[in-house]
Amino acid sequence: MADTLNRGVTMLLISSPDSSPTESQDYCCRYCQIGHCENKEKHLFENWVSPGLEPPSGSSSTEDEVDGYIENPSQGTNSSFEEFRSLKFQVRFRNLFTTAPNALRCPLPCFNWADSNEVWTNMLKKELTFQKDCGLFENHPELQPRMRSILLDWLSEVCEVYRLHKETFALAIDFIDRYLSVTKNIPKTQLQLIGISALFVAAKLEEIYPPKLTEFAYVTDSACSESEIIRQEMILVKALKWNLSPMTANAWLGVYLQVANIDHIQDQELGFVFPQYSTHAFIQISRLCDLSLMDVGSLNFRYSVIAASALYHHTNEELVMEVTGYNWADLYPCIKWMAPFARAILDVGQSPIKFFQNINAEDCHNIQTHNVDMALVDRAAVHQAAYKEKEKESPTSLDLSAQLVGLLTPPANKTRPTEEFTDEEPVSS
Repeated sequence: MADTLNRGVTMLLISSPDSSPTESQDYCCRYCQIGHCENKEKHLFENWVSPGLEPPSGSSSTEDEVDGYIENPSQGTNSSFEEFRSLKFQVRFRNLFTTAPNALRCPLPCFNWADSNEVWTNMLKKELTFQKDCGLFENHPELQPRMRSILLDWLSEVCEVYRLHKETFALAIDFIDRYLSVTKNIPKTQLQLIGISALFVAAKLEEIYPPKLTEFAYVTDSACSESEIIRQEMILVKALKWNLSPMTANAWLGVYLQVANIDHIQDQELGFVFPQYSTHAFIQISRLCDLSLMDVGSLNFRYSVIAASALYHHTNEELVMEVTGYNWADLYPCIKWMAPFARAILDVGQSPIKFFQNINAEDCHNIQTHNVDMALVDRAAVHQAAYKEKEKESPTSLDLSAQLVGLLTPPANKTRPTEEFTDEEPVSS
């Protein structure tokens, strides 16, 4: 088993060197984004804007924290919404954020056990506290984005073998990204050790009966010893300053689905505490989240935005706006970026619910399964290239809302072979 689980990570040492790191993000203060800037409040706006966007000459900066500069910010809500949805705005701006991160509308219902507004505020504060550096590969010359994808693919397989929960896997991803954000010059030979140590910490936090240390060392096929994992564990938690409880994309997705199903919850007092939503829908949407998180582009978006965008690709715009508190302009960049990943999943079909021995059937949907692999990542990369080429050839034909709504609706022709792989654009619904 160790040989099987270790095969993906061994590819880290022979990865193709032609995969270049992501483009650098020229922020006013790049350390604002990872929470290490002394002038954090001064640079709050710069943390959320797209790099390289400068205000047009003769215009004053806007105060509504819009990513980009709207020529007429005094317009009403309806006209502003139409402007964001307009073709002209979609072509001009590549990253939009109109709502301040700490000013999102609270979609939670009233609780008798807590103040829902206070709960929502604490959730948003965590997103502002647990930040990642989207340009982290600049600090690690030996590492490449594909190495991170291979590592996460292997960790997902380890999670399924040991029946670890989705939240455990999501925490491990967060620990890896934040650790690489605050360190420099990590050699590629240490990446597997960092990954298994992050999973070791996450399992101790999330699992009732986590695997033993010897088992974590075993799955690395002797590449990492027990003493090395223990030492790396201490280095990791110190680097993260013991901030080990972020709101992951998996956690946000659970909240969104619970809010969407609030009308069907019988016990209004404690009903929101216990998950009550479609497990099949949860598996399909979380699969899209997992696939998106394996791509280095996910570092540009917050977990709440990633979960909301994945929900959009499976439902509709009205539902997403209602249960997330976001506006269309807040989600537009991530929805557009996630479209190739949604198309890749559409190509291969939906993932069935897996049942495990000694795991209650009602909890099986919470177990991390290896339903996303490097083959699916590569398929999404092909679609990404096709989307970019299409937009480059004919940018004025971009109509995102028509392309993405209903993207994952099953095709009318049920005889269509799922293994067929084409680069055609999604048909508008």
